[in-house]
Amino acid sequence: MYLMNNFLPYPIQVDLSGILAMVPLPLSQGVLLSLLQQLSCDISTDTPRKLAWMTDVAAAINPADPRIAAHVRRILDQVSHTLGHHRTLPTTSPSEASTIRLLMHVINSVLLSCK
Repeated sequence: MYLMNNFLPYPIQVDLSGILAMVPLPLSQGVLLSLLQQLSCDISTDTPRKLAWMTDVAAAINPADPRIAAHVRRILDQVSHTLGHHRTLPTTSPSEASTIRLLMHVINSVLLSCK
């Protein structure tokens, strides 16, 4: 994953899968939820990579975390809506549509865990 920041003129490479595999997780649930939302804002560019990241991030979200519990449902519904729309676009490949379907299952699973 490449992240831009305001201080360096070049992107920073981040191993998101490696970060998400760490125990304890070094990213807060709020950061994960925000990252998922931000990745969904423009999934029309670098789609396969973003969908993979979104799947990993969605699987790491704990909807019972009191710091995000009030926001999880609304944000996941928004992300799910965006994914549903993207899946219907004629430019979406069959592989991307399959990945979106899997990601939507992960999101639905997290939503079922919401209080």
